Amino acid sequence: MPTRTISSALLGAVLIAGCHGASMVPGAAPAPAPAAAMQERSGSPFDIAYRIGWSDPSSHYYDIQIDVGKVAGSVVKLQLPVWSPGRYAPFFFARNLTRFAVTSGGTPLRWDRENGSLWRVYPNGASSFTVRYRVFANTLSGTFSVLDTAHANWNGPSLFMYVVDHKPDPVRLHVDVPAGWEIVNGDSHSPTQADYTFENYDRLVDTPTEVAPSLMLDTLHIDGRIYRAMIHHNGPTTAGERQRFLADLGKIVAYENTVFDPPPLQMYTFLFNLGYPGSDGMEHLYSTQCINPRGWTESQPVLNGLTTAAHEYFHVWNMKRVRALALGPFDYTREQYQPSLWVGEGWTQYYGQMAIPRSGVVPADEIYQTAANIIRANLTAPGRKEVSARMASFEAPFFDGSRPEFAVDRDAFFSYYTKGAGIALYLDLFIRDHTGNRKSLDDAFRLLRDRTWGAPNATYYLQGRGYTEDDVEHAVSDAAGVDMHAWFERHVGGTEDMNYDEVLAPAGMQLLHDGSSWLLQPVANAAPDQVKIRNGWVAGRTDN
Repeated sequence: MPTRTISSALLGAVLIAGCHGASMVPGAAPAPAPAAAMQERSGSPFDIAYRIGWSDPSSHYYDIQIDVGKVAGSVVKLQLPVWSPGRYAPFFFARNLTRFAVTSGGTPLRWDRENGSLWRVYPNGASSFTVRYRVFANTLSGTFSVLDTAHANWNGPSLFMYVVDHKPDPVRLHVDVPAGWEIVNGDSHSPTQADYTFENYDRLVDTPTEVAPSLMLDTLHIDGRIYRAMIHHNGPTTAGERQRFLADLGKIVAYENTVFDPPPLQMYTFLFNLGYPGSDGMEHLYSTQCINPRGWTESQPVLNGLTTAAHEYFHVWNMKRVRALALGPFDYTREQYQPSLWVGEGWTQYYGQMAIPRSGVVPADEIYQTAANIIRANLTAPGRKEVSARMASFEAPFFDGSRPEFAVDRDAFFSYYTKGAGIALYLDLFIRDHTGNRKSLDDAFRLLRDRTWGAPNATYYLQGRGYTEDDVEHAVSDAAGVDMHAWFERHVGGTEDMNYDEVLAPAGMQLLHDGSSWLLQPVANAAPDQVKIRNGWVAGRTDN
């Protein structure tokens, strides 16, 4: 365990001025439209308060309490999610739930279960009741939760039930923070803050939390926003590693803010667990979980945690705000099948990988090998001929986080992360070519944002509406000035390989491969127009 170090002041902070015109809002999500808020509520709002604590962290058991007031009706249903947004396989978190009990005024109430994850409580005229249960948690990840002597780290869907038909209701959370431990999440403003209010259940479970006796907390100011890096590092660190990590994290955030504009928030929190068992990353509205089983060493060209952060922070827009229809508000009762994860995850994969050289974390020319690796996977992986980008997305619950109890042919599946990254690389160069580097895939993303996030509120959950695949196609077509429908049918709905040469040549680049190695390199005698596109792509800039 590292020496206890808590700092809310700047340490090697990156100060980057400018706001790029994005609107500022409080740390909470935008208030829902009253009519939309009623779409998933039955009757008047209930008064719902959660409490989480633990008596013995070595037991790995969380103690959960839910106080439900202003109750109406003869039956109140409580649902524990079956899956967790961002990880699409069904997990049935209820398998780790024990000692369920319901009381009203100290008197036990009758309850039963409709299925493995759905409980029914019979108030018998009571206007309020209290639910108590325990959850076993010993898996550090972006989906599950862990409790041990090192820390408590939770992801809400694995712990917190919701009152059926009352997900839009405001909820409160109290955390019983042990003496000497500190708490950090996307809504915390001090290391001892124990009480929180959320607009609805979705926001409660979209707020992963770290509570630990020893961690580092640093603050960066970038584009008029506060970015906090909570680093729980298993083992000693040096001041140089810490300052280098923060500087590189700031570079990544600053670059990615140029793609969509800085996000509409005042504060964003990175939760890093480094050197602890587990390897994962998960996106959230105001924070992210980044987990790497290895800690820092000065010899690393990119310190552990940064590549995950580059991917997850891009989700602050792509997936969390600019989102597919199925991704908010969420149906937590069953796994979700939807066809656009090649955009939500695949394009995020592309921008996360491009962010490392484009931001200056590594030399700019390393972008060529990164792109060559993306192309190689998209032209050689066996599964690319078995499933399209659309179908790979649709089948995400089969593969994303699932561990089948029977043998499967992994060559019959192609990752929508990799396929989507390949599509993004192609389209980024295609749009630059067809507009003389005046536009890029960034512009298609901004069109998609303006037409969906900027649309009237469709539900209680969040601003705007979710997008369809047609929305994506139209945004790309409009950015490129070319009807892309036929291309989308071949390469998104179908399994035809993309012809990368036709977009690399206009950018003054060529792909070389001998079967074992693949290289992307600039053409030495490229024309000025080719150099302009190539330089724009390398830097992530346009001439507009």
